[in-house]
Amino acid sequence: MLLAAVVLEEPAAKSKPSRTQTKFQPASICFSSLLLPRRPLSTSSGDLTDAKLISTLFLLCPHRLTSFFRLITPSVALFSIRRISNPSSALRLLSLLSSELHVGHCPSSYCHVIALLARSNLGADALKVLDEMAERRCTIESSFIDFLLSSFVKSGDLNSCLRLVSRAVGLKIRIGTYAFNNLLGTLISRNRAQDAIFLFREQLGLQIFAPDTCSFNSVINACCRVGDVDGAFGFFKRMGEFGCVADTITHNVLIDGLCKANMVDRGCDILRGVSLDGSCLLNVKSYTSVISGFCKLGRMEEANKVFEEMVESGIKPSRITYNVLIDGYGKVCDLKAANLVYERMRICGCSPDVVTYTSLIHGYCRSGQVDDAMRILHEMGGKEVRPNAYTFSIIIDSFCKKNRLKEAREILRELNGRKDILPHAFIYNPVIDGFCKAGDVEEANSILGEMEERGCRPDKHTYTILIIGHCVRGRMSEAIGLFNKMVATGCAPDSIAVNNFVSLLLKAGMPSEAKRIVEIASGKNMGLDLSLSKEIPSLLTKRADVSVAV
Repeated sequence: MLLAAVVLEEPAAKSKPSRTQTKFQPASICFSSLLLPRRPLSTSSGDLTDAKLISTLFLLCPHRLTSFFRLITPSVALFSIRRISNPSSALRLLSLLSSELHVGHCPSSYCHVIALLARSNLGADALKVLDEMAERRCTIESSFIDFLLSSFVKSGDLNSCLRLVSRAVGLKIRIGTYAFNNLLGTLISRNRAQDAIFLFREQLGLQIFAPDTCSFNSVINACCRVGDVDGAFGFFKRMGEFGCVADTITHNVLIDGLCKANMVDRGCDILRGVSLDGSCLLNVKSYTSVISGFCKLGRMEEANKVFEEMVESGIKPSRITYNVLIDGYGKVCDLKAANLVYERMRICGCSPDVVTYTSLIHGYCRSGQVDDAMRILHEMGGKEVRPNAYTFSIIIDSFCKKNRLKEAREILRELNGRKDILPHAFIYNPVIDGFCKAGDVEEANSILGEMEERGCRPDKHTYTILIIGHCVRGRMSEAIGLFNKMVATGCAPDSIAVNNFVSLLLKAGMPSEAKRIVEIASGKNMGLDLSLSKEIPSLLTKRADVSVAV
């Protein structure tokens, strides 16, 4: 594919130019389309033949090129470079022809090499060639900068993107809105929202591009992501300066950002204001953001009021809207209201999913109604909705809190037999903790073995529970072994775990072992606050013998 249709000025006669005539004046370059099929250039078959010779010589005997310098016009150089598919080789040929044979390259030669380098994720080299192109005062079109910027974005080379924008500013070349928006969106999606905000604000002042509504939507979204609601409103107010009108996406981003920042009342005011003045069409996302915000704050009466306003305005609630309400009622333990929303959801033809049922289960478990939660779990099976790891973890945790370890263990065994759910440490930890507190460390060890058999790595909570559990039972050597295993597998303990373990070792009259644990933790550079380590030196001399319950 050719980057652009290039028009070269042909000499009046076909005679070969002398070495002094090879200095090429920049030809006009028209980037009418960056992805058009290759078009024939204004050149002769002789140039193509010469180009084939030059490219072959370069690949086989580059030192022989000097013997053919009279053949190499800018046109021949261009076609020679195009015959080289390897970007590094093309760059070497470009450099060799200009530095040793003093060929004045046409802009198309530079552009072709830059494009090859950019597509091969060699952004630094591409920018160096662009700099050389600018130094030689070759024409650089805005469309080529857009192409190059898009290439860097596609390859994920965002640092080269930012450097390219800086060069465009220096060269006073405007960047296309689409290419700039693409860069903004990618920066935000790669967790570089602050860079996106800084870039937009800087280039807005320099007027290097013409922002549209999509541009403002992106930067407003970036501000909301980093919690800068005031910054988001600042950009929102400036939209009119650039002839941009806030649309549904703009308002949705603002409302959602406010609600996530717990400024739900302000978000609700915007929602109702837009609904009254009709400045833009609101949708289900607009209302769901506010409903979700009120639900997270436990303000269910207001959440339900916004829900009814949405229905009255003719907007059909989505599955997400219903799920948010059900989850909100579950968190305040209003299971009657949660079930009414659930029934309304079904009547309206919106099928409940795993999130719906998990929210109901969580609500019942919060209210201490584990048996009702189990009823919902069985109902899921009848509706052919598969529970996920979080569904099981909620029920297992609830059984453990009620000291119904036998039932929790049965569910865990059922889960071990399922291949559709990947094991997670947060599922096993409550059961291990329950058995440790009940004094049954053997069963806790057995569950640890099941975890590892299923390829589930214990986390720091798993190890901490087991270490403390073994210490309480007086099994200090096993606790030390678990700590060693924890560190050896790359699982870093936290300060609380180490301090508790050291405290129990000291109480057991094992200051030497306590010192070694502190040394291991300190040697791993974990940045822990090991406050008990100061007590160890004096205890090493006293060797206090404190009994531990067995």
